[in-house]
Amino acid sequence: MPAVEGDALLIGIGTFGIGTAGFSAVAAGLRSESERWTPAHSLRVRAIVSTSLNVAFESVIPVIAVLAMGNMHSGLVIASLVTGIYGLVIVGLRTPQWVRAGGIRKRSMLVALPMGYLSVVLYFLNAFVFASVAVYAMGLSLQLLVAAISFYGLIAETT
Repeated sequence: MPAVEGDALLIGIGTFGIGTAGFSAVAAGLRSESERWTPAHSLRVRAIVSTSLNVAFESVIPVIAVLAMGNMHSGLVIASLVTGIYGLVIVGLRTPQWVRAGGIRKRSMLVALPMGYLSVVLYFLNAFVFASVAVYAMGLSLQLLVAAISFYGLIAETT
């Protein structure tokens, strides 16, 4: 069985993803029952949870792909392609939702949304140019940044 370079880093990032998903409960708990949840608030909570859980699952894809393909380069290429395509679909679906909910005008989303697209670009660059654990990990980290920005944006309006 081939060694999977960076597997501890990837699993560590995935663990951060699970922890970040838990912050959605904190965010929801800080909103008083008297405050109405707008569609933008709901999307922020969904962004925290879905992005964080995506990172958790995406962090193991390279490990599985390397083991399945038998070598590091092929495994990272396949993992990056799969994650890039999935990320593109998710960001592509979320963008119109943010526009319809009016959340696109929020400062936090003016930062978070480009980070989502940048992570997708990194995955595709990794698939076609780099085949690097570091580049893949940077894409995961940018996704976690989206979750953190969504959390902060929700908390900033709440407290």
